[in-house]
Amino acid sequence: MQGTQGTAIGWAMRTGVGEKLAEAGSSRTLLDRLSIALLLALAVLISAYSVVKPDYNWDMVAYVATALEDRYGDDPVALHDETWKLISEGAREAQLYNLQYGNPYNRHQWENPADFQSQLSMYRVKVAYIGLLRALEPAMGLVNASLVLSIVPSFLIGVFALFWLWRDQALQGALIMAPLLALADYTHMTTAVTPDVLVAFVSLVAIFCLAKGRDYAGYALLFASVFLRPDNIVLIFAILLTAAFFGWRLMLPLATFVASLAACMAISAYGDHPGWWAHFYFSCVHIQNSMADFHPPFSLIDFARGYARGVLVALLDNDWPALLALLTAAWALLYRAGRIRDARANALVFALAIGTLGKFASFPLPDDRFYFIFIAGMAMLLVTMWKPRFDGAQR
Repeated sequence: MQGTQGTAIGWAMRTGVGEKLAEAGSSRTLLDRLSIALLLALAVLISAYSVVKPDYNWDMVAYVATALEDRYGDDPVALHDETWKLISEGAREAQLYNLQYGNPYNRHQWENPADFQSQLSMYRVKVAYIGLLRALEPAMGLVNASLVLSIVPSFLIGVFALFWLWRDQALQGALIMAPLLALADYTHMTTAVTPDVLVAFVSLVAIFCLAKGRDYAGYALLFASVFLRPDNIVLIFAILLTAAFFGWRLMLPLATFVASLAACMAISAYGDHPGWWAHFYFSCVHIQNSMADFHPPFSLIDFARGYARGVLVALLDNDWPALLALLTAAWALLYRAGRIRDARANALVFALAIGTLGKFASFPLPDDRFYFIFIAGMAMLLVTMWKPRFDGAQR
């Protein structure tokens, strides 16, 4: 406290209120409970908000349409009509207008059923996610099922993060994890309808299993994750590289990667995916009204344009680059302080760091949600190694 003498902070701490706050802040039990309450409140509030004000976004339309293809796939007009009928039943007037007329691409898809169906080749490859939508449809309908598959995994992420912190005796780390998760896009990715939250939950549990030496469960979950989002193979490849670099046994990570790669190739063929370059061009260079027979010639100029756009938008409009830099600096500081004692956890931090860069390098989409699991996983591993104690007790 000597550094605060004669300052506004020192004066505040010498007041009656300040002394009571300081006394309360020295209670580990109170701070542990406050930490639990903060992270749990974040998970509950985000889930509740997503129930009350769900985001009827373009991805919801596309995933609902993809789930309907098993009965309307041969009739683009019927598929289009049924999809928009389901969406219009729940969307607010402003949301529906934005989905149909918010930009030239949306308007074209609203007015052209065949071109609308051509977009679904980029969504069909999430085969397990589409399968879950269809499985839940009889109980709640496709639109509500798509919301549930975002809201429930989002809440489970918060609960599981608390379990992990409790398991590693780092409950007060929730005071750090809550704002980090919020910055990493925990809120927005829950309100939107995509497989990202579900993939993040499955991957977070997998990372925990690997950190605790439960390799069979961890790799099984990672393999399952590619059926939800095939591009999660980037995380599997990052862990394979880490296993080789850190001298782990290679059989399981190599087998998981090979099996995942084979699964991704089969899924791509099954879903009639247009291929990496066509998808890259659509997402990073110039959006296309129709993906039917879209096979643009490879261009180094367009390739560079796609990465330039990704870098600029990521730095200007997203938080994951700054969070990656912050967590990497924290990793270095913890190492210098002698707090990196768990070799397996340290290796997994490395895997998630290179995985973040690899995810961007493989497909330079700038949105935070694509990097959430890497940032959240790094943060969880670092916080559990740090075990911060705000009550000031010596560890």
